[in-house]
Amino acid sequence: MKINKKIFSGIIALILFFTGSFVIDQQQEIPITVAENQIAIELVRTIDGDTIVFTEDGEEKKLRLLLIDTPESSTTKTGSSQPYGTEAKDFLTNYVEGKKLSIEYDPAHEKIDDYNRVLAYLYADGELIQEVMVEKGLARVGYENGDELYLSKLEEAEQEAEVANVNIWSIEGYVGEYGFNKK
Repeated sequence: MKINKKIFSGIIALILFFTGSFVIDQQQEIPITVAENQIAIELVRTIDGDTIVFTEDGEEKKLRLLLIDTPESSTTKTGSSQPYGTEAKDFLTNYVEGKKLSIEYDPAHEKIDDYNRVLAYLYADGELIQEVMVEKGLARVGYENGDELYLSKLEEAEQEAEVANVNIWSIEGYVGEYGFNKK
């Protein structure tokens, strides 16, 4: 008995369609994992270049990016935004958008500061954000005690940015030992 070619073609098309849909659904369900020593978080908003608000297990918290300092982007503390403050905030906001975020605590550093902010390293798709900010000349290394996990890596990135006169390093005398000098 001969099967009509149109019916046979229709059956094959349906089989291929449903098989393709199953494969697409399976690919969308593959989770992106974070490293064992990291905790997955979700971004709520960026406050400035070194501070964000995030949720962890449904709880909203502030995160101060460990070991870096960026110029102020708001006028609250300084009366006006500091040079490269807005650029640091905008860069951080855009850089982490749509990426899988996680944090890592440093065993050599306290986890919470005096302002009740979490102190940790921030990762976007596995990349250390502090290192990126320092490399781009949008942050300086600061608030260290000398024993932190990534201090030497960040100090190397800072030296390279300073030598290249990138962003904050392009203004002579702007970056101070304890922050940013008025210019």
